[in-house]
Amino acid sequence: MRKTTLAALAAVTALWLSGCEAAPSESAADFGTENPTGEPIVLGVMAPTTGATAYPDTAYGAQGAEYYVNKVLGGIDGRPIKLDICGGDGSPEHAINCANSYVSKKVPAVIDAYEPALQGALPILGAAGIPLIGTLAGTGSADRVEYGAAFYYTGPTEVSALGSLTMLDSIGVKKAALAVTDAPASHTYVDEIIRPIAGELGIDVSIQYPPGNGANFSVLAATQLAEDPDSTGVIALPEDSCTELYKAIRQQGFTDTFFAGSCSKFINVLGGEAEGAATQPRLWVHAARDHAPDEVRQQLDDFQKSMDAIGHGDQLSTRAIYAFAGVVNTAKAIGTISGDVTAASVTDAMKGLKDFPTFAGPNVTCDGKVWPGMPTACSKQAIFFEVQSDGTLKSVEEQGYVDLDLSLIPDTAS
Repeated sequence: MRKTTLAALAAVTALWLSGCEAAPSESAADFGTENPTGEPIVLGVMAPTTGATAYPDTAYGAQGAEYYVNKVLGGIDGRPIKLDICGGDGSPEHAINCANSYVSKKVPAVIDAYEPALQGALPILGAAGIPLIGTLAGTGSADRVEYGAAFYYTGPTEVSALGSLTMLDSIGVKKAALAVTDAPASHTYVDEIIRPIAGELGIDVSIQYPPGNGANFSVLAATQLAEDPDSTGVIALPEDSCTELYKAIRQQGFTDTFFAGSCSKFINVLGGEAEGAATQPRLWVHAARDHAPDEVRQQLDDFQKSMDAIGHGDQLSTRAIYAFAGVVNTAKAIGTISGDVTAASVTDAMKGLKDFPTFAGPNVTCDGKVWPGMPTACSKQAIFFEVQSDGTLKSVEEQGYVDLDLSLIPDTAS
């Protein structure tokens, strides 16, 4: 397959590998004209589409990537990809059913589109040798499986915790009030990761756990402000909840830093009114397009065109691009396989990735050694943004991605 991957895929790969100025994006008329006709390569996708911790935009992002890989890149060696999306409802039972279905269908890989209820699925997929692959895991349990069972292009869940607290520390925050959707995994994440790192950095952090649906954001904002914090914000909330909390915080007179985690839709809603808010997505996101390097700008344009093509051009959220990039990167990795596409060959292809350029993300290496104790991690870098007066996002660091200090992580501290 390596020798016969379509020229379109090779050209895009060459662009990502180069640091040269990107070629002009295709016109709308020329975009999406490929039509691969070979036998489809079926990939599983586990996405949280319903329930208290639902992010339906994850499924939209995966569907956009299916369009992009097939209609823009021409598939993989003339074969289209076909996504088998199993929409999760937050329950372990549903995740188990999804995993059993994928085993029976012998899919060569499953994309983790930020599914928080993966734990029950992990031993099933692992026993079948089917790799779980994604931009980032929906639960920390997936980060800790043995090498080859899972691969995460932007590293483990600790990247978000370490990155957010590192950013707050860099601007002098000593007391922060942060909200995260109430779920068992959220409490574990806070107790085992957030609090220890905050303690190492000398940050007093208070945590609020609003429900996934029906939260009173005026009350939540007042609860955060009652702590007299230097910074308020979120660890992780649904996009609409981020927007409502931001508005409530500002309406109650707080003018210092609001840390928005990986949320981005509040910027689309508020524009320049969100100036000064800080964000830490795992990838370059659409709101950062105007300040992105040329090759990343073209990727973000292609993301938007693909989402437009499937009727979800209004869903350019961080979680949408996470799922989009996870599918596209995995298709690229599969394109390096010589021979049959199986779970074993996909696993070997992933293990062989070195300085691999990812879609709107960092270069990654998936050799199991990037992050001590986390063989699933392919990166130890983070990127931070600040909202500008025109409502765009600009990288805090000129070079974009920066290395994180892994010694602050409890499991990797010396």
